[in-house]
Amino acid sequence: MAESQTQVTMDQADALFDRYTLPKIALAVILAASLVGTWVTTTLSGTADLLFVAAKWVYLVALGVLTGGFVWKHLFVRPADLGDEAADYCAEMYDRFDRIATTAIAVLVVGGTAVLWEYSVVFGRTTWVLGYAALMAVWLSLVIVTTRRSAAVERQFRSTVGLAVLILALAVVVATAVADVAMRGPDLVATGVRILHLLSFAVWVGGAVWNIFVAVPTGQKRPTLGVVRAAGEQLERFRWAVRFIIPTLFLTGIYQAVDGLGTNATSYLGSTVGLAVLAKVGFIGLLVVIFKLCPMWRACSPIEGVCELDDIGGDSTQESGSIDSEPTGEPTSDE
Repeated sequence: MAESQTQVTMDQADALFDRYTLPKIALAVILAASLVGTWVTTTLSGTADLLFVAAKWVYLVALGVLTGGFVWKHLFVRPADLGDEAADYCAEMYDRFDRIATTAIAVLVVGGTAVLWEYSVVFGRTTWVLGYAALMAVWLSLVIVTTRRSAAVERQFRSTVGLAVLILALAVVVATAVADVAMRGPDLVATGVRILHLLSFAVWVGGAVWNIFVAVPTGQKRPTLGVVRAAGEQLERFRWAVRFIIPTLFLTGIYQAVDGLGTNATSYLGSTVGLAVLAKVGFIGLLVVIFKLCPMWRACSPIEGVCELDDIGGDSTQESGSIDSEPTGEPTSDE
């Protein structure tokens, strides 16, 4: 009886302290911060309609999911990950991401229509607006092609079309940042800051979605040593990117706030927009805490072994001397 109660307590504790809770919370915080940031940006540019804010936000999130996903697909995945031990894992990840991308495309079309309408109202039917529409149309067409075809993972990885989709995704993010600043008046420095801000957000939110909804469920289905090493090293590459993304988001966010509201404390404490800016700074601080806690709590992934690559490498080296224990290097075969 006592053993049964102990087991129930342990199961409840496992459910309560799910080792993957922190990354899920981090994604929720990222989305909340981006929603607040979108409202601030649109309000400062003269558009405070909540329906448009929602449309602009889902546009940015969908754009980030696709852009960050393509970054993971072609940059965080490395050629060695396509070896015999993890090839099926990568293939299934690609298929799973394609399904997510299909939904993201639909959301992007809806939100992008609202964004394009805003650009046409502010700038008129200029060459720039028509060029943005053409860029978006070409990019989405290629995205649909890449997500609908069923080529082998080796042919998809860093293919000509795949890399073109990644480059065009980055171009759409840049074009969006340029337009955001141009609506308030041309400013070269502010434009560069906005580009860095949106690129950082896109890589982070897309990587977070890939990690939670693509890498983890796929890896849990096949927790072999090769998959664990590939998943762990891809996750570590993403974490290294986040090390630069967090300070970039913070610094660029501070610059945009000062650029829009100035340095007077009353501008922040005495207005709704100012309080929203402070809330977003708080969100970034919370993300820093979560990022620091994840490896300490072994909460970076629920795939058994992913957070303990050092241990796996060390054990395997002692047994066979064939696995490199360095967690950030390229995976090697132990068979």
